Amino acid sequence: MTAAALRTGVLGLAAALLAAQASAGRAAEPLPPLVALDVGHSHARPGAVSARGVPEFEFNLALARRIEAELAAAGIGARLIGADGLADDLFARSPQAAGTRLLLSIHHDSVQEKYLRPWTYGGEARRHTTHARGWSLYVSRRTPREAASLACAAAIGRSLAAAGLPIARHHRDPATGKPRPWADHAAGVHYYDNLIVLRTAEVPAVLLEAGVILHRDEEKLLSRDAYRAKLARRIVAGIRRCL
Repeated sequence: MTAAALRTGVLGLAAALLAAQASAGRAAEPLPPLVALDVGHSHARPGAVSARGVPEFEFNLALARRIEAELAAAGIGARLIGADGLADDLFARSPQAAGTRLLLSIHHDSVQEKYLRPWTYGGEARRHTTHARGWSLYVSRRTPREAASLACAAAIGRSLAAAGLPIARHHRDPATGKPRPWADHAAGVHYYDNLIVLRTAEVPAVLLEAGVILHRDEEKLLSRDAYRAKLARRIVAGIRRCL
């Protein structure tokens, strides 16, 4: 799969879901938003670049759209934040979740520089890792909604783990230099107190790293609609328990 094909697939899914939802919206009243889905990063600051050269923002948007569709199918309204890729002010994101019952920030993961290795893909020099793969969840202790945030994160994590989706364990490794303490080891939840979108939220807030896009095999999975659909179903199952 070429980088161009990977990017086309990711963006094509997002566009198809948006068109389908727009069509459905003409026939029915929109659901009141109970969940705010924050699309991590932006066009100007796209986050990590995958092993095959696709910006993280594109993965984040495609997964957020899929989760939005799964929420709608479950009768739960969602509000997307940052879907246009223009929002660079992190402090402006969490206020947009006002009036909802949960803020879920969607991201895809990388690893530290020392764990990246060179490779060539599509005739271009790229980097990849074999050091880590899997999803992880984060909450902040610098919010009055810590307990509710942790409860929601744990519900999502247990749902993902129950489906056999691998938990990333590398963020607790002291060798990273910035180990993140566990909030709930079994549910794959860490404390990350200073993340702006979490600590400034007035509603329960959780950040998801859906997988490591610098891992070549996991990147392939994360670019596939069937795998994103599986992730989204398990995430929504956890959200339903939380709500």
